[in-house]
Amino acid sequence: MISDTHGALWSLKRILDEVDHDALIIHSGDFLYHGPRNPLPEGYDPKGLAALLAKFRGRIVGVRGNCDSEIDLALVGLEGAASALTLLINDLGFFILHGHVEHGVPFERGIVISGHTHISLLRRDNGIIFMNPGSLSLPKDQTGGSYGTIDFKKGIISLRSSNGFELKALVL
Repeated sequence: MISDTHGALWSLKRILDEVDHDALIIHSGDFLYHGPRNPLPEGYDPKGLAALLAKFRGRIVGVRGNCDSEIDLALVGLEGAASALTLLINDLGFFILHGHVEHGVPFERGIVISGHTHISLLRRDNGIIFMNPGSLSLPKDQTGGSYGTIDFKKGIISLRSSNGFELKALVL
């Protein structure tokens, strides 16, 4: 799970080199453009990032962030992406949103994945796990960049630093 890549190729490339090549990639928005309030992230290469993400077409699920244009989404293979999306994976409900638009959670048990704040979060509130993978390119917390993973075989959801170290984990 990733969010707020904002056109930074190098940070995502490093992560994707380490994940299972059959893994589903969930992106909670703000793919290519850095936005008018953010500085240019290190390794800013939106064209290169779009080409990399397009290689995962069919294995990437994502939603529109506040900095995503139609052409950005088309370049990464997510034409017409909605601002929120509900999925069922291994009998577990997922609600994916960017976080800049208010949405009600559509279930009482499952995982909510959001972005927007660039601040990583992993917590359980009753039957719902809330995950904000933070931002690999423009983190606004002390992680130095972060992302999330789910290991269904082990039944673990993890928040990881950009160096791959586990920051926090919860049992599904």
